[in-house]
Amino acid sequence: MIPSELTDSYRIISTPSAFAKETLFYIQEIGKLKSLKSHTSKREALDSFLFIIVVSGSGTFTYKEKTYDLSSGDHLFIDCKKPYSHESTDSDPWELMWVHFNGLLMDHYYLYFSNKTSSIVFCPEEQSDFTAVLENLMLLTNKKSTHSELLASQLLNTLVTHVLTNNTDQLVNDADKIADKIKQIKNFIDENFPKKIPLDMIADEFFISKYHMSREFKKAYGITIANYMIAKRITYAKELLRFTNMRIEEIGNLCGIEDSSYFNKVFRKFEGMTASDYRKKWRGIK
Repeated sequence: MIPSELTDSYRIISTPSAFAKETLFYIQEIGKLKSLKSHTSKREALDSFLFIIVVSGSGTFTYKEKTYDLSSGDHLFIDCKKPYSHESTDSDPWELMWVHFNGLLMDHYYLYFSNKTSSIVFCPEEQSDFTAVLENLMLLTNKKSTHSELLASQLLNTLVTHVLTNNTDQLVNDADKIADKIKQIKNFIDENFPKKIPLDMIADEFFISKYHMSREFKKAYGITIANYMIAKRITYAKELLRFTNMRIEEIGNLCGIEDSSYFNKVFRKFEGMTASDYRKKWRGIK
């Protein structure tokens, strides 16, 4: 255990034998981490491959100048020769499991992975397959035995096989399916934004996890679902303010914001003026 104000972490650093380096997959470092405060970790030019499981919480991971939003259930696989950094969120600090490893022909395995996948991040259906491998690797590394390097190599081979078979051709198809589903979700919001539609309800309607849906929606449209719904409501309110004589309270209700004071607060935030002032301005009333 390594004392820190930023993380509660458990890690094992391993030094492989010459035999392991020449012939096997081998562990360089393995551990668990629970973030206590938001902080950024940066690495580059490491002769290592990194596999991470987000056990809980959320954060961001930047690799090759692209930033990924990660949340519980996400898995990640990278070549650490390239610069990378990661940061847990303050609101929902993450817990991670990870292993740094290397081995014979790993460069070729990772090239295969890169050529066949659309992202370094994936969320497998059978997450327990990956978690079990890392837990067994930690136990094995912590209790050195005569055959521990051979057994660790076998487990790492299983890990790499899981990554490649869970995250190759299927990922490209899955990416298309997710894109279609996110478009359907946007259309659903466009048709139902005046109603109360919690994220949980939308996620259940489209058979997708709330966190995965939120991440993919923001990736596709550059805005969170909540902010998109508010923007739709404000746009509709502006139309009603300009082209009807309805009272502002009625307009708020029709737009899905029943509390008139909150409606005015949100409207001012988006437009920089009250709903009443907006109506006067666009109708030329002084």
